[in-house]
Amino acid sequence: MQRPRLKPPASIWKRIDSSPERLISLAALAVAFGALCVSLWQLDMAKQHNVLSVRPYLMVTPHLAGANGKNGLYLTNEGIGLGILTSLSVSVSGKVYAGLGKNQWPKILRDMGLEPLCFSIGWPTKVAALRPGMEIEILGKSKLFNSGCELALATFLTTKDVSIELRYTSLYEEEHTFSGDTFLNL
Repeated sequence: MQRPRLKPPASIWKRIDSSPERLISLAALAVAFGALCVSLWQLDMAKQHNVLSVRPYLMVTPHLAGANGKNGLYLTNEGIGLGILTSLSVSVSGKVYAGLGKNQWPKILRDMGLEPLCFSIGWPTKVAALRPGMEIEILGKSKLFNSGCELALATFLTTKDVSIELRYTSLYEEEHTFSGDTFLNL
């Protein structure tokens, strides 16, 4: 039994060269493969663009505008994508109060020597989400606000050793962190 002979490469090219249909087919195959590669690259670039274009930017901002103004701590989403909270911690003089769900403000305020009834308080729940442009008051003045309470709010917002760390994710499950203090530089 004879073994099939391998044809030298020159004879293969001769055969391709002799048949224009084969040459056109190979060229079409190369163009299709190139188009597939470009399409996959564009798909990856579009996903990267979408991830960046819907990124949330959550932050906590202190406000002290006086008796009729906006006073307190506000949690805002300054980005253009939904931000999903995964953790919140407040540190006061090295002591950390952390977790979502259970309101930590009364304990924080008592430990600072401030009256919790002077404040309206809000602590985010587990897996809370903030849509773009949303602003939530997490610590503000109470409706029972009296002159002593005004001083308590000003004291809290001008205390230098209070810091907040906020961890959150985007819709694409990218993790982000905001770290800042509640100190209002007056």
